[in-house]
Amino acid sequence: MIKLIIKWVLFALVIMATCYLPGVKVDGFEYAMLIAFVLALLNVFVKPLLKIIAFPLNVLTFGLFNFSINFVLLMLVAYFIPQYHLDNTFMAVIVSIILAFAFGIIRRI
Repeated sequence: MIKLIIKWVLFALVIMATCYLPGVKVDGFEYAMLIAFVLALLNVFVKPLLKIIAFPLNVLTFGLFNFSINFVLLMLVAYFIPQYHLDNTFMAVIVSIILAFAFGIIRRI
């Protein structure tokens, strides 16, 4: 249980670190914790379904379409949590790539 909480806090810290990029804003650490929780839920429940649906595109792009799935999930979170602001699409793509790598690293801890 404590390991899960540590992973959650680390992922929230990564979300807060992305706020140093221009066009990305989180109103506070408590909202970063909420965003980390929602993104983790989406990665567990929704992302596998999207991967199954997008399997042909994933095969054609040699797995690079996964970044598009991460981007869609991040924009979905930014839409439903008004305390998380992504000003432009380019920064959202950069943040989704950073969060995908961070989620992969943190998951292995």
